[in-house]
Amino acid sequence: MFGVVQKEKEEPRVRHASNHNFSKIPFRLKKILPWLGLIILIILLVGYYLYKNYYRNYNYIKVDTNQYLVYTKSSSYNNQNMRNEIPFINIDSPDAELVNQAIEEYAESFLQNKDNLFVYDSQVNGQVLSVLIKMKDYSDGYSFPEAQFHTYNFDLTTQTLMDDNEVLSLFNITTEDVSKKIQQQFEGYYQQELEEGYLIGEECNYECFLNWRGVNDYMNDVHYYIRDGSLIAYRGFSIYSVFSEEEFFNDESYEFKITD
Repeated sequence: MFGVVQKEKEEPRVRHASNHNFSKIPFRLKKILPWLGLIILIILLVGYYLYKNYYRNYNYIKVDTNQYLVYTKSSSYNNQNMRNEIPFINIDSPDAELVNQAIEEYAESFLQNKDNLFVYDSQVNGQVLSVLIKMKDYSDGYSFPEAQFHTYNFDLTTQTLMDDNEVLSLFNITTEDVSKKIQQQFEGYYQQELEEGYLIGEECNYECFLNWRGVNDYMNDVHYYIRDGSLIAYRGFSIYSVFSEEEFFNDESYEFKITD
């Protein structure tokens, strides 16, 4: 009904492949290309070597490039045949030098008691090096020693020692947040002791429990350590009481996990 007159179909246009190919590249450029590729390969290999052997291992800030960022400078054995290990922070900076001197002097004095134990842990998280000093003081003569801790946190970009506020700012928390976490963990210890029969609530309430621990301020002698991306607060406290509570606690009891 509505006729449509179609136009004659045109023959499709065929686009011919370009004749430009490698053979058209000037002879001088052909000679340069292999050398250019070799230069790029050399640059990549040098970059990888520097990353692997210089930057990734922080060799550019070390005192001794043949050693780890933290290594055992000296060791000895106490009367219980446990190994003391004195760390050396292998950073070439004034702050690291002062810390190493302080560690060495304190360890020398502390280990005059041949029963005592002095060990350390260290870990790098991002651009922060954390060093944890763990000490067990047997000078009171008890089978269960007094636990003591100290930590050092270094900013590896500046090779400087970080203070507590700088460490807390990495996790966007305050000392009040830390205090609440420590309080919650102590309260948890108290409840566990009640459940396991170490304490009887009528004989020793929570305040009594804290008094035996020697805790009148949750933030007293708190030291921060970064482990696996989490902030850990270490705080020593007494584990003795007339209730034989020392059997309830272990080495991990002094760790207060502040962040997940």
